[in-house]
Amino acid sequence: MGIRSMKRLGALLVTGVMVSAPAWASVGPTPGERREPPQAAFDACKDKSEGAAVEIVTPNGGTIKATCRKFADQLVAVPEDAPPPRPQN
Repeated sequence: MGIRSMKRLGALLVTGVMVSAPAWASVGPTPGERREPPQAAFDACKDKSEGAAVEIVTPNGGTIKATCRKFADQLVAVPEDAPPPRPQN
């Protein structure tokens, strides 16, 4: 492989990285962004009261023990091992 071919390959690789970087940066929540709980967490607490013990069924068929808590004027199942909520600014 000649030097000219290597330069083209290098330029192509750099361009590929530059083009794909914004796409990778958009994956996942941004720092400080408040994510909504999944619908299953709301469904688990339907017709329940705050503090009720429930189980959330995961997409792979497993279960997570949780407790119903208030979230934006609704009850949502919060997993037992969930970290405490961050303070609001």
